[in-house]
Amino acid sequence: MVDQPAEATDQLSSQQEEKLRELTAQSWNLELVVSGVIMFAVLQVPDLLDAAFDYVQYNLLSQTEGLSGMLPKLATSMMKAGCYVLFIAFLLNFVMRAYWVALVGLLAVYPAGVQYDKLPFTTAYFRQRTEAYMGSLDQYILRLDRRCNIVFAVAFIFVFQLIVVALSYLSLLLLHAGLRPLIPADYWQPIKTTFFIVLGMYLVMSLLLNIPSIRERPDIASFHYQFFSANRLVSWGLYRPFRFITNTFFSHIPRQKLLQTISWVFVAFMALIIVEFTVDLSRQDRRSSLLNRRHLFTARVDSLFINPGAYDNQLTEDGYTGEATIQADIIREPYVRLFIAYPKSLDVLLKKLAPEPTWNEELSITERRSQFARWSHQQVNRLVRISVNDSLYQNSDLFFTERGTAHQRGWQTVLLPTNLKKGSNVVQISLRTDSTGTEEKLATIPFWYVPEN
Repeated sequence: MVDQPAEATDQLSSQQEEKLRELTAQSWNLELVVSGVIMFAVLQVPDLLDAAFDYVQYNLLSQTEGLSGMLPKLATSMMKAGCYVLFIAFLLNFVMRAYWVALVGLLAVYPAGVQYDKLPFTTAYFRQRTEAYMGSLDQYILRLDRRCNIVFAVAFIFVFQLIVVALSYLSLLLLHAGLRPLIPADYWQPIKTTFFIVLGMYLVMSLLLNIPSIRERPDIASFHYQFFSANRLVSWGLYRPFRFITNTFFSHIPRQKLLQTISWVFVAFMALIIVEFTVDLSRQDRRSSLLNRRHLFTARVDSLFINPGAYDNQLTEDGYTGEATIQADIIREPYVRLFIAYPKSLDVLLKKLAPEPTWNEELSITERRSQFARWSHQQVNRLVRISVNDSLYQNSDLFFTERGTAHQRGWQTVLLPTNLKKGSNVVQISLRTDSTGTEEKLATIPFWYVPEN
């Protein structure tokens, strides 16, 4: 396939060159506006990413173990780290450009700039050394202008990368969420293995084609170009804008300095991603305390840990709950109102424990839906085991519900325990996984019972 020549390679007329110089000279005011708008917009993105991740975690993910469960967290942390880098870059450009405007205005008032020979309260030697170190004001303004332009361009490199990563991840997530339930487990593992093999071959091929002795061979040149030009397919239309910026840097910065800069930026960005990933894990799981440890503090035993996310009176209306919640950490009523979350990932286990029977096709859709509702209600109450202290509920009367403005799906019931004691009590929820009585614990919620009388 022969690429079409780019319009940008056409020779500019003198009038176009003059217009380009005029636009370049006046670009600073647009930089200030763009930097301010992007800084405001970028600060809104992390909260939107958290809300989107919570929705995906509870409503779309059918697997939360291994790479399938880790990838959304990593992608979200990377995009949030990219937002912080963008904010810092545009803030730096905004401050530098504002300072540049101040210096330009000062030069307009005093065209002579700094007159070092007229500096008061100094010696002749001090004035001489200061002039040699500082230079003229107009030269400093030009250098500052170039630095502002470089920072602005580098910030947009991160903008393009962030957009590509976000759109690519969203596409993969929707593809995974749509295809995973349709593919039997026996076929899913070979598909994943094939995907990783292809990905590994691509990475190995990329390394081999970047070896100078290989890429300089005439018979490899065309394949080298076509191979790396395939990145256009996943660039979402941003390949040319991105390459214009990077190719300009690559063609002007010495190779050694370029490699050092890229290495430092990569290390700093990865460190920021790790920190953000750790913070996100702590936000999602309050038991994670990697950055804030205590000698005699542990959150690994549910019955010994008060998780605010397990109590209705400490939750927001638009948030998602954890595995289960009760009305409060201090209960004064002689009953316990219990909500058990039903995330999409729980379907993997429930489909094994309760395979759907074959319905009579002669029945109407309404009748089949009614039969399915009664059957699913029966299965839920058969599989979910609830106990308060040492008493097990044989029939917990769980009903289906949607909770809050997030419409989180789950089961709800009201327990009327007769063994509540003043002080600490505990509710335990588990899932019966086989006929022998083996159970998988879902949640353990401690609370205090303080009756009104």
